[in-house]
Amino acid sequence: MTLLILSINKWFLITIIVLILLFLYLFICYWIYRSILVDFNNPPVDLVDQEEDFYKNSYKWFQEIPKEDIYITSYDSLKLHGYYIPSMGKKSNNLAIVVHGYQSKATDMIIIGQMYVKMGFQVILIDLRGHGLSEGSFTTFGFYEKYDLKKWINYALHTYGADLNILIHGVSMGAASAMMVTGLDIPNNVKFLLLDSGFTSVKKTFTNARKNKVLRIFFPGLNLIIYSKHKFILNQVNPEKYMRKNTIPFLIVQGGEDKVVPISMGERLLNVSPAGQKEMIIIDEAKHALGFYVDFDKCQNEVFKNIKDVFKIKKIYKINE
Repeated sequence: MTLLILSINKWFLITIIVLILLFLYLFICYWIYRSILVDFNNPPVDLVDQEEDFYKNSYKWFQEIPKEDIYITSYDSLKLHGYYIPSMGKKSNNLAIVVHGYQSKATDMIIIGQMYVKMGFQVILIDLRGHGLSEGSFTTFGFYEKYDLKKWINYALHTYGADLNILIHGVSMGAASAMMVTGLDIPNNVKFLLLDSGFTSVKKTFTNARKNKVLRIFFPGLNLIIYSKHKFILNQVNPEKYMRKNTIPFLIVQGGEDKVVPISMGERLLNVSPAGQKEMIIIDEAKHALGFYVDFDKCQNEVFKNIKDVFKIKKIYKINE
């Protein structure tokens, strides 16, 4: 009888310890979930200082030009915001949709929008769900954002002309959204993708960004929580899968010092796509998503070289900056 009681007490103690460890595991997973999907912008993060020399001329330009606040409604009834900038001079059939990255916002991409205006494009700068002036209490690293991007494409065609030639310029998570939207039934008006620091898999990017491979042990619990709340898992945020079938021409801009999205990811995306026109440029000293910041002229010239025939662009125009 004594041995039986001791055995029961032993298994009871083991059960209690296991339950405590499970609780701690799920608590950490929930904290990670809140940190990266819900509270990622609390307090708000300013990734761009518009008063910095690199940005201030384009920001001043943006304040002075004609533009329009535009909105769409997402599949889950969120009000999503963007800015529409008309082309210079006569109306153009070319339109660029510019998609920012994680913790960023539309106005951080003004200098990119200005670049496309110089090339004769109409431009839409969008705020992704949960960012900038858009509604939303969570982000999904591109999984649901790809559906939002498809809505922006259809909005542009309905509002600005069914014969538009569309370029999508995405940075990091924005690039992931651009790659994954190609797997949806989108119009063939989308003629080119500019992929700045786009990742192959959000799981790999997450461990790269945190510089801690041990975090991988929390992915199962994190996926469980994410699926219970948002009906997707991190494994589904896999742009490489979509690029394997993508035939839309594209240019990858890759930072040589990017530890979050290393060169090997850019090379992987380049190699798996069957697109007939594809290229990758490496900006040697650039960290994650800073290629244009480190060498804007090189990036702009490479963009022009790659898209001039697709969009029938003759030159980069000068504007009052």
